[in-house]
Amino acid sequence: FIDGKTPLLIDPGHLHRTGNLFDRMRADGVDPESVQVVIATHAHPDHFEGVAAFPESVKIAISRPEETYIEKIGSAAFAQRGLNVPPHRVDFYLKEGELVVGKHEFQVLLTPGHTPGSLSLYWPRYKALISGDVVFVQSVGRSDLPGGDAKLLKKSVERLSKLPVELFLPGHGPALQGATQVLDNFR
Repeated sequence: FIDGKTPLLIDPGHLHRTGNLFDRMRADGVDPESVQVVIATHAHPDHFEGVAAFPESVKIAISRPEETYIEKIGSAAFAQRGLNVPPHRVDFYLKEGELVVGKHEFQVLLTPGHTPGSLSLYWPRYKALISGDVVFVQSVGRSDLPGGDAKLLKKSVERLSKLPVELFLPGHGPALQGATQVLDNFR
């Protein structure tokens, strides 16, 4: 969650877990109803399914290649987990380049490999990287699921490793703080 003039939530998770997410937000002093924009780094259920919990007034964003993935391949990924693709909508598409949400400026980086339309967000002001499931602490995302591509994943990880990152926020597991620790993790 990134607060501000236009409160933003990235990767809301599974639909059945959004109640827990909202409880944790409230415990942190954040009203879940304040969220105006939700971004999904990719469309796997553990990142994307929760978009269905938000009212029509909340704008939902993913990359266009990821919506194509949902329509053509993603249903198999959901079915592997015994799920159907949740009802969803996409209000705008993220593409490579600058994204301004309220007063916050991000760089959207298309980082395929885990899924065809995976994206990462780099927040230059704080040198923060939100990587979705492209790279984790001491690991990388899977490329053996439908739509995955190990060669593209490697290129995406190499691309992210060149950013000046002080705060690394992966889609799973702990965050890393400090340029040296982040660089060591990429090595």
